[in-house]
Amino acid sequence: GARRDGLGDVFVNYRWEALTESEDRPAFSPRLSLILPTNSIADSTVGWQVNLPISKQFGDAYVHANVGFTHTPTFETSAGDVSLFVPHVAGSVIFRVLPMFHAMVEQVVSWPDADAGEGSATVYTFSPGFRTGWNSGDAQTIFGFAVPLSFADGESNAGVFGYFSYELPFVKRP
Repeated sequence: GARRDGLGDVFVNYRWEALTESEDRPAFSPRLSLILPTNSIADSTVGWQVNLPISKQFGDAYVHANVGFTHTPTFETSAGDVSLFVPHVAGSVIFRVLPMFHAMVEQVVSWPDADAGEGSATVYTFSPGFRTGWNSGDAQTIFGFAVPLSFADGESNAGVFGYFSYELPFVKRP
């Protein structure tokens, strides 16, 4: 799409740990996200995203696969009203270099389908990066950084992605 600078939208996530990983089966943890328009772009609107990821550890390597979609209901653009539905498939490998430092690479293929008459193109994104964290009692702080490189219609795009998470322990009450 068009180049945009600045802070993007904020995702508020709910993740359900449906299956924990065992020796014989991968972990499965579906996620539902509410997309809040926090940037200064006038055509931003509330949307949602669904992801169905599976993960499996092999020694110091973690392998992930994901399928899902992002939906942004109708919003106004210069081409008229647009509703955006973007299915995607993704895969990643994370390698534990140190206990709290992980090298990462992710690949995503998506098929944006805007109903604004401009058509759609397959978008391939390759994203190398890392994440690190700190434990503080029962809580954990995670910071990640990546450089997504996207390719579509013979053009390429590079960006910067930052991630921050503060995770408190989850305790089930009787």
